Amino acid sequence: MKSIASIILFFIFINCSVDLRQVPPPSPNGNTNRLQTNLPLVIGKFEILSADRGVYTDAWRMAWKGHLTSSGLFPNVVTDLGTETITEYYTIDVEMKSNFQDKYNWWYSWPVLWPFTGIWPIQFREGEYTVEFKYKLFKNKSIIKEETITKNGNTSQFLFGLYKVRNFHRMIEETNLEAVRTCIQNLSESL
Repeated sequence: MKSIASIILFFIFINCSVDLRQVPPPSPNGNTNRLQTNLPLVIGKFEILSADRGVYTDAWRMAWKGHLTSSGLFPNVVTDLGTETITEYYTIDVEMKSNFQDKYNWWYSWPVLWPFTGIWPIQFREGEYTVEFKYKLFKNKSIIKEETITKNGNTSQFLFGLYKVRNFHRMIEETNLEAVRTCIQNLSESL
């Protein structure tokens, strides 16, 4: 009876879900000597359309600031205008939505449920991730560009797919980074 209770506790405390909060790492500094514009950029509204956005939104806002700063497009990127008297500036408003779907091949994986609970190595899992950025670029409160960027990524795990989520986290991070780079490239073309 103790072994059944310990197995139940093991499955209660193990978390095999994939964490969608994979913020892309900062990129190396670009060519900041030749800027595309002399006007600063203010990151205005930044919303993540998700139930668990909490601190995640602040991390994404800072990641956006880092990527935009290192892109070499703007001389200064700030999260709010403050009390400075700047008459001309750009503002970007961003909405982000992400979706992760995973599925298992139960023909391979059924022994992990019974009789080899938790130790059966063949657990085939596939994951598909979609991230969507909607952004609006303003110059002095008049809209210049509005665009939606959508990027998809997918990966699979054959051995211990219920428990190993590292490949899925890496795929989500790479897809997010690709979407951010595409947004910055499209911003560059519209300045």
